[in-house]
Amino acid sequence: DAFVKKITVQKISKEGLSLLKDAITILAEAEGLDAHAESVRKRLAKEKPERV
Repeated sequence: DAFVKKITVQKISKEGLSLLKDAITILAEAEGLDAHAESVRKRLAKEKPERV
């Protein structure tokens, strides 16, 4: 265990991300992680392409 790096992976639905968007962007910007805040905005702004 001394030389093993443990990595946590989490998933969130689009609905869950939408509910947490404000908190995530406020925290990210406060910590200087502007790209993380922008990533959340872009993920939620994406529209599903229309299928033909």
